Amino acid sequence: MSGMPVWARENPEEGEGQEEPPWCEERVEEWWDRVEGVRHKLTRILNPVKLTPYLRQCKVLDEQDEDEVLNSTLYPVRISKAGRLLDILRKRGHRGLQAFMEALEFYHPEQFTQLTGREPTQRCSCILEEDGPEGLTQFLLLEVRKLREQLRGRRLCERRLSQRCRVAEEERSRAERKAHELRTDRIQLERLRQDWEVSSRELGRLKERHLEQVVKYSRSLEEQSMASARERELLEQVEQLRNRLQEAERRADGNQSNNNARCSKRISVASINLDIISDVPKSLQAVDFQRDKHIGTQALLDIVQQDRREAAEQRQELCTTIVKLQGELESTETQRDKLESQYEQLQLKVQTLQLDWETEQKRSISYFNQIMELEKERDQALRSRDSLQLEFTDCLLDKNRLRKRITELQANLEQLQRDREEDKEKRQEQSAPCHHCSHLSLFSEDQCFGPCCSLSLSPYIDSTHQLLSKSPSRGQHSDKSEDSRSNSEENLLSPFRDSEKDINRLSTFPFPPHVNSINRRVTTEFDLDSWGSDENENTTGSVESEESVPSLWDSWSSLQSHLFPPDLPLTTPSKPSWFSSEPESIPSTPVTPTSPNKFSLADDITIVGGNHTGIFIQSVKPGSPAEQCGLKEGSELLELEHVLLRDGNVVFSQCTGEVAHFSLRWWADPSSLKHKLNPEGYSRLCEQMSSTSFTGADDFYVRVNLDMDSSGDPPCLGVSCNDIFHVTDTRYNGKYQWRGCRVDPHTAKPLQTGAMPNYNRAEQLLLVKLRTLAKGQKNVKKRFCRRGTGEVRLVKAASPNLRTGSTSRVLYTLRKGHEENLIPYSMVQPVPVKSKRPVIFSPSLLSHALIERLLQPAESGLDFNTCHAEPIPVSERHDKKVFLLQSSAQTLGIRLQSIQDVIGQDKHCLLELGLASVEALLRQGVYPIVIHIKPKDKKGRKFKKLLSGCTEDEVMAVCHSEALQLETLPLLYYTLQPGTWSCTEELLNAIRNAIHNLQRAVVWVELDRLQ
Repeated sequence: MSGMPVWARENPEEGEGQEEPPWCEERVEEWWDRVEGVRHKLTRILNPVKLTPYLRQCKVLDEQDEDEVLNSTLYPVRISKAGRLLDILRKRGHRGLQAFMEALEFYHPEQFTQLTGREPTQRCSCILEEDGPEGLTQFLLLEVRKLREQLRGRRLCERRLSQRCRVAEEERSRAERKAHELRTDRIQLERLRQDWEVSSRELGRLKERHLEQVVKYSRSLEEQSMASARERELLEQVEQLRNRLQEAERRADGNQSNNNARCSKRISVASINLDIISDVPKSLQAVDFQRDKHIGTQALLDIVQQDRREAAEQRQELCTTIVKLQGELESTETQRDKLESQYEQLQLKVQTLQLDWETEQKRSISYFNQIMELEKERDQALRSRDSLQLEFTDCLLDKNRLRKRITELQANLEQLQRDREEDKEKRQEQSAPCHHCSHLSLFSEDQCFGPCCSLSLSPYIDSTHQLLSKSPSRGQHSDKSEDSRSNSEENLLSPFRDSEKDINRLSTFPFPPHVNSINRRVTTEFDLDSWGSDENENTTGSVESEESVPSLWDSWSSLQSHLFPPDLPLTTPSKPSWFSSEPESIPSTPVTPTSPNKFSLADDITIVGGNHTGIFIQSVKPGSPAEQCGLKEGSELLELEHVLLRDGNVVFSQCTGEVAHFSLRWWADPSSLKHKLNPEGYSRLCEQMSSTSFTGADDFYVRVNLDMDSSGDPPCLGVSCNDIFHVTDTRYNGKYQWRGCRVDPHTAKPLQTGAMPNYNRAEQLLLVKLRTLAKGQKNVKKRFCRRGTGEVRLVKAASPNLRTGSTSRVLYTLRKGHEENLIPYSMVQPVPVKSKRPVIFSPSLLSHALIERLLQPAESGLDFNTCHAEPIPVSERHDKKVFLLQSSAQTLGIRLQSIQDVIGQDKHCLLELGLASVEALLRQGVYPIVIHIKPKDKKGRKFKKLLSGCTEDEVMAVCHSEALQLETLPLLYYTLQPGTWSCTEELLNAIRNAIHNLQRAVVWVELDRLQ
């Protein structure tokens, strides 16, 4: 950092004899001559826009020089601007040369190497000389910001190109589908054309057959006419012959006698034969030539009759032929009509198909042209995308280099800050009389052994309760809370060794114990704090010292729980019970807990079961006092009287296996245990335990209020704050450890099975977490105001007055409950809701604007509705079925009946109520959906469109106060992260999707806090 770069001397070997000043005029001119030698290359490569900020920071350029180089009309081209920049720097002497070389070293390392023959070091000595490390840091931050803006612009361009590419791909797929449809249509058209050709050929054949039938029919008609003419002729001839025969007979009767009869007959026959021969030459000639005496008239008559019969038969045959031909003619005519109609229909179909084919062909041509254009655009987009990816890769490489540099600078800055804080603390220690006493961290066991403090080991519980009770109210946040939050976040990132030291002070974890912890274990027979440890199964006791009992009791009372005391029933209500947590029942001095009896009757028995199956005796030592009490295998334990503190009773039907096992360690009086023989229940439990699907005898759900990792001995399941855990076994592997599965909060289905700390050990982890958060804070009042989200959920135990008559009857810890305690687990129950749930927004200032925008689309009226606030009279303001608005100037509220009417319409009721109304709604059986919207920045600028008349400080104050109120809600809420939306429309879509998803989810409610 001396200001002399590595390239100040060209040949360091020559300087051994005589040292030449690094920035003498000769050296400077020599370097500028080198630059002028490659001026034509440098002016083409250098970008004055990039170099001028660095040169301005080195103070070798002023504002006028920068304006002349970048904006002067005399230098319109970048090459001329770069040349002018070199001229100006040469006028600045050795500082101009030094700044120019460092700029080359920073922005163009390759050119620097070619010019100097050395590798760039990027030390920025000019800036360090002028402005120091702060100026260099500011310059680097500005450069990083510019690179981020360039990267953001390139990402936007890449996103637009990818969207265009996606649209082009969709268009191409649609065009391919159209082309496929056209191909199928073309194939179908070809098939129809073939069918048409086959039908036309069949029609031609039918026409030919029809013509043949017509010709046959005409021939048959001609033959019929000829036959009828021949028949008429024959009939006429027969009639003539009959007439002549009659005349001949009359003549024969009148003129001749019997002797001359034959002659007359012959004469008549001859005359008749002559007439016949004249009419029919062939027959008459034959008769005339064969006229003989032996041929009689009878033969001629037989011949005529034979001819007549043959003619009649021919006539009959012709008639039948004519009838057949007439029938065939009619059938051919009907078939011809059908074929003509079919032919006309086929012609119409052919015409329509021809038109469709022409239109589809035109469409296919247009689609093909569009596809070709899209392919060209796609190829161009791919090429541009490849180029952008290359540029983006270069930017990432530059970004990684800058990130490494920034990390180094931040490490140096943090080291300097730590040194400054240590110096400040040392000065304060020198000035303050008892600095250690005034800055003890919250929940810390560190002692001040100065003259102002005593050697008591009791923790600062009272001050802790005061700090926790003074939670920040709505709108009361200042700028100092920002510092508190930042400090708490830094404490959350502290190394695990600090947490390990804190855990060692609690003396309940498998880390090397503290000296005070070893002394305490030596002087203590049994400590309730050790219940959370796995080494407490076989505790050996000794006599308690009077000095250690109060301190141990104080440490035990600092790890209290809130579920056991109100749920434990009392058999003697007149006597004061240790389970009562009312203020008047708490003694002013700590009460010494009774130790378990060294000769406890529970040593002779083993128990199995839990709150789901009941507590049963598995085995009894023969001849033991427990067997004399009537206990045997299969006995169900009912109640243990006068146990632990102040004669309290424990009902085993409400206890988990862990609590039952722990309570029996105080069993010394045989008459204090109530039991009954239940072989059926015990056999069912044994069958369940023998099955492979058995997971445990306990059954309850808890909501985790802090993050717990999987490290430890034995290893546990890693859970996060607000996870739902289904506990099925509270004495896993025979130890005080819980086993169950982490369930999906939306479906209640198991996700991951494993072990986790029991209530007492989790309470100690919570205290360690709080001490870690509070460590290093300067202002004690703001230790818990602002902290890292998702780390710890600060929830106090439910008030005993609220928990009277609670439906929860599961005792999973034995602690001296008080309503000021912080609890690690909250008991929850799944509640399936079939009706549409109302919706409450946080921050409540956004409710009105969000409801108006959610109801604006026409289709939103099918799913959403709202209840308008109405004035509430004074007499009804304390009614449980009326919910008041917090932000209203006048007393406005919403009635429960209005909400139920909207739910009855099968719609989500969008409410303008605040978070304070959630518990009141739950008590009325209405389970709302609570959606918390996190601001995108520290001032909530994205909320301006949804607000009117509110300043940024007011908005952030409401956000901070309601963020604290969310932790105390007795049901799970949904957090809308800032990264899920960037504009108001995306925010509304995200809210709609969240409402639809949460409607199908299971509702987890802490019913103990609603009674």
